[in-house]
Amino acid sequence: MNIALFGSGEFTDAVKSIDQYLIDTFSIKSLAVIPAAAGREKDARKWIDMAISHYAAFDIKVVPVDIYNRIDANNPDLVELITDVDCVFFSGGDPNYLFDVLNGSRLWHTLINRLGDGVLLAGSSAGAMVLGSHILKYPFRAILSSKDVGWTKAFGLIDYVVFPHFDRFKQHQKLFQKIFSFNDTFQWLGIDEDTAIIFTPSGNKILGRGEVEIHDR
Repeated sequence: MNIALFGSGEFTDAVKSIDQYLIDTFSIKSLAVIPAAAGREKDARKWIDMAISHYAAFDIKVVPVDIYNRIDANNPDLVELITDVDCVFFSGGDPNYLFDVLNGSRLWHTLINRLGDGVLLAGSSAGAMVLGSHILKYPFRAILSSKDVGWTKAFGLIDYVVFPHFDRFKQHQKLFQKIFSFNDTFQWLGIDEDTAIIFTPSGNKILGRGEVEIHDR
């Protein structure tokens, strides 16, 4: 299983060196972009436009997959678009919404089969979080005003809770301390902005301007 998790920066010059490594390592000639995490935002399609502009410099074919809700995720015509690409990329947005859109969908079942074929699955921010073991139930502001930190199961392709934007996140000490007051049930990793960690059967690699902080049980 080949998975790349970005802390942020997808489809920008800040991650050009990461993208070049992925393209060379996984022989990527076509890439499907799925902006579903931003499906409730008016400008959700901007992620596809950004990807088309960004990957033009790499001579990569970008396949727009206009999935923004659960109906779209079960549309066979849209799902078919990921059956012949080398990489599938989930951009940022709302992790809980993205999980609800994908969970049990035709798209997700097709993607799992494609992972067995060696396709690279990439996710940034919310797109990375849902691939981990759990995600927070509530937005950060709600967590600060609530008594408890709630969790919900995610897809578990990576056996860690994934925290993107980690270098920025650590600056908010009250929020940081409250979230990390949970017990040792979870393994977790924090990915700095403009940084990625790549998981492959042969090992892991960290690329970009920042670091990845990993906490095993």
